[in-house]
This record gives sequence, C-alpha cells and structure tokens, in this order.
Amino acid sequence: MSTGVYYSGATSALIRTLIPLVSDTAQGMARRILFRSPQPPHAHDVDASLAPSFSSPAELAHYQRGELLSAQHQPVLGTHNLYNPATSYHFSYVTEDARGRKLAATGAAFFSHRTHPFGIRPTIAFAPSTQGVASHCDPSVSCVVGVAGYIKPALDAIVSYEQPVINYFLARGANVVITDYPRDPDLGIQLYCDHQSGAFALWDAVLAAQSLGLNPEAPVGVWGFSQGGGAGAALVEHLSTQSQCSAHAAVIGAPPSRLDEVLSYVDGGLATGVIAYTTAGLLVSSADIRSEILGQLDNSGLKKVLDASTTCSIGVALHYGWQNSSQWTTSHRRLAELLDETPAVKRELEDRRLGKTPPTMPVLLWGSTHDDVVPISQVRELKQLWEKQGARIQWRENSLPRIPGRSCINHFLPYYQHFTSDASWLLDHLSSKTG
Repeated sequence: MSTGVYYSGATSALIRTLIPLVSDTAQGMARRILFRSPQPPHAHDVDASLAPSFSSPAELAHYQRGELLSAQHQPVLGTHNLYNPATSYHFSYVTEDARGRKLAATGAAFFSHRTHPFGIRPTIAFAPSTQGVASHCDPSVSCVVGVAGYIKPALDAIVSYEQPVINYFLARGANVVITDYPRDPDLGIQLYCDHQSGAFALWDAVLAAQSLGLNPEAPVGVWGFSQGGGAGAALVEHLSTQSQCSAHAAVIGAPPSRLDEVLSYVDGGLATGVIAYTTAGLLVSSADIRSEILGQLDNSGLKKVLDASTTCSIGVALHYGWQNSSQWTTSHRRLAELLDETPAVKRELEDRRLGKTPPTMPVLLWGSTHDDVVPISQVRELKQLWEKQGARIQWRENSLPRIPGRSCINHFLPYYQHFTSDASWLLDHLSSKTG
C-alpha cells in the first residue's frame, strides 16, 4: 500500500536539485574555458598505467560477486551545499557477465544527507542510459565533470544528462547506486546493451556499496531508462527468480527489449551511432560472433565501430548522425539486415530479449507513442508478456506529438517530462515497506 508522502514537495526538491547542479556545472565549464582547470582525460589520452583495471576472470576467481575492490571519495556536482548535501564514492567491484565470467566493474554510490521522512532510507539501483561506451563517458566520471567538450583527438563531449535525476533522488532523501556497466577484460569495450550482464553489474554494485555504508536492510527500488531500462528490466526479471530479494518496486522506461528491431529502427537517424556501440559490444561477446561480424564490415565500417567505442554519445551523434549503416558493409546492405542472417549473432540477440520471466514486484513501465529510438510496439509487447504471466504492471504511454527529423527528442523529452512524478511513485512504494 502506498503512503502518498512523496507526491508532495516535488517542486521544492526539484529546485534544491537544479540550483546547485546548474551552478556547479556552469562554474566547471567556465574554469575549463578559461584554462583554470584541466580538461578531463579523453579515452585516447589516458595513461595505460592509470586506466581502470578490468582484471581477467582468472585473477578474480577467489573473489565473490559484489565484493568491493577499491573506493575513493569524489566531489559530485550539485552536492556540496546546504540545499542538497551528499557524500559520494567512485568504486570498483566484482561482478559476472551473462557467460559466467567474473569481471571487475566500476560504479558510484551517492549517500544523501537530506532528512528522510520516515523508516529506513531507501536505495535506488540506478541503471544509466547511454552516455557513451568509452571510459571517459562513464556515469561515475561524468557526475564529477558535468559538461566538457573536446576538439582533439576527435570532436566529442561529456554530458552528464542524467545527473539531475540522480540528484533529485538525493534531494528526496534516498541513496543512489549506479554502475558503469561491465567491460571486456582484454579490450576494455563495454558490453553494450547486454541486458543480463548489465543487470548483474547493477545488483552487484548495490552489494558492493554496502561495504561503503549502504544499509543492507534498506528497501531497493530499480530505475532505468533506454539502455538502463533494458538492464533494469533484466534485473527485475532476474530478481523474481531469487528466494530472497530486498527490491520492492521498479520504474522502467523505453527498454530496448528486442535489439534486432532497435538496430533497424534507428538506422539513418541521429541515433545511428548506437549501432556501432552494439556492434562493438557484440564483437567481444564470442569468437563466433566476432567472425560473423567481421565478415560483414568493410575497413571503413570496422574503423567507424572502433572509433565509436572511444567516443561519448554526443560525439557519436555528431559523427554518425543520419548516416546509413549500409555505408559500413561490404555488401552495402544495412547492418541490421545482415546481422539477422548470422546464426551466432541472432542467437545472442534472442538471448537478450526481455519478457521471458515476469517481475514479482510492482513495475511502472512506460514508453512513448512516437519514440524515435525504441519502437513503442516492443514496449507494449513487453507489458503484455509480463501481464500474461501474472505481473503487476502500471502502464503509461506518452503521447508527445511526432517531432520530425528522427532527432531523439521523442525518446528523451518524455523522460524529463515525467521523472519527478515517476520518482515519487517509486519512492512512495518503497516507503510503504518501511513505514
């Protein structure tokens, strides 16, 4: 039963979130423009000896999933003030991918200092949306940077566009844990939109954060949009099979439940670059998949895929927006068509499909009628699959009119239109567990 307590005070919490966050972001940009602060290191510029270590599975064999490897304080934007104070850590920990390999991953934990209305302070397991697959784009990095641009080695930009949502949860008195998603231990390439691996990494990040002071008895809410919606949906499906679980509710927005459809749908729009992200992630999935994909890409296409893996989402949009992936292949056919004809890739994408297991917690699932990144048809299908198996789904479909140009506005704008009310829904369900 909900309490309704979080549906009041949303406006004041939003003000406490935005004023210090905008101020810190603007000051940081000004210092970098005036050369009073250095630019954050780009993936091309990071000294290998200083780069995060994604240890091999053999090196991690004696560690448990969710075990903390290292941690350090970090000054997160918008949280060093009286309006929205919080303590934050960047940390590395042990997780496991969908193939059972133990991996080291990174993430961040944010501990709110705001007064919590009642009961145990809840935890939000926050699955980030796509900020880019390069290490300098990681959410645990961008939360300190805010906005930063690069001209060399290539036009690129860090934009911490989900930080307002994270800081809003802090302003409401919740703690937040995020993952940067796991990477291949040999090449450091993110396992992009590998939903099950992302789900494991998010839950293991929550477990690791308990070593930093996160209350293990706290009720956990799952939050995810877009790429994060896929990981969040996979997590609620996974947790439904566990006998003991402290997750109690989830908000899942625009999850790419059928990646094969998404790859075809975005081709030729501003989000064409996510095809390169997905392809890079598939290349490190298995030798069979790698062989199949390399047989389809020409030299230019392979270069584009590898270049994208060192570029943030804004840079990828600038470099690849409104291109057609047929320009990357030897046959000059769209990459999504070709991947659908390759057995190993097809099996992998089938394994990543959502809807096979119903969540046992309340879920607010939403999509947008004219979403220009994730087709609304597959989000509706996920709702139907879950409900047929007995899940309790609250559904919302955003009816924002179609905006011409396939510019991703129909994908992102509904997220920001509703995030405060969606956060209230989630926190209200969690507070009913501790009140």
